Amino acid sequence: MPRRAQQAPLPRRVEFPYLKDASGHYAPIVYLQVWTGNRWLYLQAYVDSGASWTIFHADVAELLGLKLSAKNRRYMSLGNGNVIPVLVHRIRVKFAGAELSVPVGFSETLRVGFNLMGRAGFFDRFVMSFNDHARVLTATRIGRRSV
Repeated sequence: MPRRAQQAPLPRRVEFPYLKDASGHYAPIVYLQVWTGNRWLYLQAYVDSGASWTIFHADVAELLGLKLSAKNRRYMSLGNGNVIPVLVHRIRVKFAGAELSVPVGFSETLRVGFNLMGRAGFFDRFVMSFNDHARVLTATRIGRRSV
């Protein structure tokens, strides 16, 4: 009987140094990978503990080859009180050494200049620790939950 290859264990904890935003300020911006159907694409996202949902600009959906449908339309409130329409789709991502399936809202009206990584799909799988003094975000995996 053939032996199965041993997979390396997923890292339990990953540190992400803050990156500079468009204004030159350090912020909890991370790289994650999204599945396009035939390859992984790197994206940056601002980790926002105050955001319930991950929201990417609609251009990202086009890069991923997604067919967004109005039947998946929801309206989400931003921190400034504005309400924007988003088309929700579940996508595959790689973050902090783990491959996940997460809900993402895509919107043409997202005008913050960056993608937002919100709580749904991420904060229930990782403890996120923001250290603004050291300019480091630490993502610690919670258990071994399947995706």
